[in-house]
Amino acid sequence: MNKIDVTESVSPTIRDFLEAGQWKHALFTTFALSLSYFESEVLRPLIQAGCNDIWLVADAQGYRASLLERRSMRVGQEYRLVPVGLPNGVFHPKCIYLSSPEQDVLLVGSGNLTFGGHGRNAEVFEALKPENHATAFQDYADFLLGLGTRSDIQTGLTGWIDEFAARAEQASRRGTDDISTPPIRLLHPLEAPISDQLVDAVSTRGACEELKIISPYFDPNGFAVQNLAERTDAQKTTVAVTSPQESPFPFADAASWKKPVTPKAPVLSGQKFVHAKWIELTTADGTVLLTGSVNATRKALTTTDNVELGVLRLMNERISFLHWTESDAPSFDANTQMPSGLGSSEIVCARFDQRDTRVLKGSLLSLQKTEGSWTYRLTQADGASVAGDVTVKDNGSFEVFDENLDDFAELPALQIVLKRDDREARGWVHNDLLLSIGSRRRLTAGALSRLMRRDGTDDDIQALLDYLSVQADKHLRIFNLPVASDDGEDAPKDTDEQTVSVLIDDLAPTSDLDKIEGFKNPAGSAGQDHFETAMLRLRRMLLGHGRKIALSRADNADAVVAEDEENDERQRTNDDDAYRLGLKDFERSLDQMIKDAEDRPDALKGLLVIQLEVGMWTRLHRLDDLDSAREFLGRWFVNAAKRGLAGEDNLSALTQHIFTSAAILAAFADPYSETTQLVALHDALERFCSGIVDEPNALEGLVHDPKTGFASTLLPELDENALEAALKSILSTRTRRRQLEDALRLAERGDDIPSDWEIFGTPLGQSLHAKLTKPNWNKQIKRAIPNYTACSHCWCAYPIQELNQFQSQRIGHCIQCKKFSLDIEP
Repeated sequence: MNKIDVTESVSPTIRDFLEAGQWKHALFTTFALSLSYFESEVLRPLIQAGCNDIWLVADAQGYRASLLERRSMRVGQEYRLVPVGLPNGVFHPKCIYLSSPEQDVLLVGSGNLTFGGHGRNAEVFEALKPENHATAFQDYADFLLGLGTRSDIQTGLTGWIDEFAARAEQASRRGTDDISTPPIRLLHPLEAPISDQLVDAVSTRGACEELKIISPYFDPNGFAVQNLAERTDAQKTTVAVTSPQESPFPFADAASWKKPVTPKAPVLSGQKFVHAKWIELTTADGTVLLTGSVNATRKALTTTDNVELGVLRLMNERISFLHWTESDAPSFDANTQMPSGLGSSEIVCARFDQRDTRVLKGSLLSLQKTEGSWTYRLTQADGASVAGDVTVKDNGSFEVFDENLDDFAELPALQIVLKRDDREARGWVHNDLLLSIGSRRRLTAGALSRLMRRDGTDDDIQALLDYLSVQADKHLRIFNLPVASDDGEDAPKDTDEQTVSVLIDDLAPTSDLDKIEGFKNPAGSAGQDHFETAMLRLRRMLLGHGRKIALSRADNADAVVAEDEENDERQRTNDDDAYRLGLKDFERSLDQMIKDAEDRPDALKGLLVIQLEVGMWTRLHRLDDLDSAREFLGRWFVNAAKRGLAGEDNLSALTQHIFTSAAILAAFADPYSETTQLVALHDALERFCSGIVDEPNALEGLVHDPKTGFASTLLPELDENALEAALKSILSTRTRRRQLEDALRLAERGDDIPSDWEIFGTPLGQSLHAKLTKPNWNKQIKRAIPNYTACSHCWCAYPIQELNQFQSQRIGHCIQCKKFSLDIEP
């Protein structure tokens, strides 16, 4: 027999069920809701378990109330909130359906999705699993499908109905029922009133001896209780007294009914508000019990106006799960009568198109005529807004295209207001792109959203670095896309120096996905999923932050350290922060990936770009460490340039970063050693290009705008022409290779070799110059064997110090034969 355990010490909590599996899909239905409760207590364990398909469906009244919770930062980005409106009733089922490939569980009860409904109140929830309650899961599938077929039920989105109905039906097919008792059934009033179905169930169980009812709400005249008692021919009726002072049930009026009504108090632990719904009928052949959302009111029990869901148990024993004690009838205090149905109120449910966030679609739920012209306004919690005109169809649907919408797509707590004359409708706005991508490792849709809008927490940064440290090679194509050029007709027109200057203009990573501004689309690109599109937007954030984020620390807008931790955190170093964020682990993993990709040039390019963009952004805008960022940029430039990956292919992101990094490092050059530094930079560029650097190609690869990327953060004083001037100054110098070539040519002709060339500025260079000016110099000096890192005279390997000199200065000096080998290969 299926048993209900009401012992508080052993009863599992809602949280226990949320944490009981690696759920992938979750559906919550409720009348009232608290988004603060849902996001803090329900959403968190689901997200941590990897659940990435979360739906919250609420009555129109609860949906409207949720719009006041402007601090709810995850609605529309990590879960969907869908309103349901009825003409004369309320959407009242209280269910939680959790599903994964391994298991399913369905909780049907009396508690709303609030702090009270999930803990503070006395509630009843039934936990059903397909291995014991297969019929109930089929009933649940039929209930959901019934919602979709009722033409008078309006809902902002409908996809959840078929999806979760299919899951419940599948769970039912693979499950079974407990053969020791009749199968548990779910009752709903979509086709017939609950009372009719209860009467039918009781009629087959023998004479009804007693009807017991617990309900927080009654009709002022007790109609629903009287109706059920008379139709079941209950010999006596017991109505629960849950407060000794007052009751919403009219005991005094019920004294005149044909059959007696007795007040009794159910024995419940604690002094909680009793919100449970319990209809128990003892018959000659056993017990019939209904729990769930059904109040003992006319609307809930005797009509089809409401949407309710109850759990019906038919037991072959005369058994009661609750103990009752005698009680006096308290004074009557009628429930406040709340209006049912949409009435004159109107609500909206809107969403950004997942392929193009310049497109906003939605539905207006209303009992009035909706067709015609309206105005819309999108507002964010901090007051930012965008407005325009929209045409609403006669079925309430609308669609609008506006270039300005894209700037709002990633903002949290986004709401829409539709207005027409004196009519106004409000609602939440969803981002279908973020909602469709799910989570990858610890990198959730919410974390991606916060990162993309530059509000990422330390946990979000850790999740990103953790994800890329394992999955970076899955996104090489994204990071190989070059940044859009800022010259020509599509040049940035924004003159605000704190505004990102990367255009969101005509990047189509695939033909069937939305175009992301700021990158160029290579021909013949292959398809990708929505997570790829989100990664494109994330990369735009890494590159297009401009000065606004750099200044945020000074404005206390985006500090790494929270205010209440300030005293402790002052002692922490940037190295401590880097370790805490996982930056060092990330870079170790990237180094290994780069090493493993030595024979795959395209993969190598993408990995080097990821290493630079993530490494620089983290140092500049999470660690606020300009010195570390500058040092890292220099190391990265030398390491990336020496690999000679320029090739003859189309412009790549790596090529852009190489030339732009060279220009930034040149702008940093110390005036006292500027020539030496410029020569070293030019030499590195020659290695990258495997030969002489073509100036027009170099300038084409340069990202000219300092606000795109890292330049303006490292050097705020740079103007729009500074990087081009710096790159030209590099290319105007002679490289070490070129100087060595010229020196050998002069020596071969017997001409004087100037000693003030940069290549002769070091002690090693001075020693070389002295040899070049002596007779028979060619016995001591020769061109090095290409790609050979040992002495080209005696073939002895260079010790580590001499090898480093050979690789950096192109001058090899053998400690064995004392001769010079000069590397003049590009």
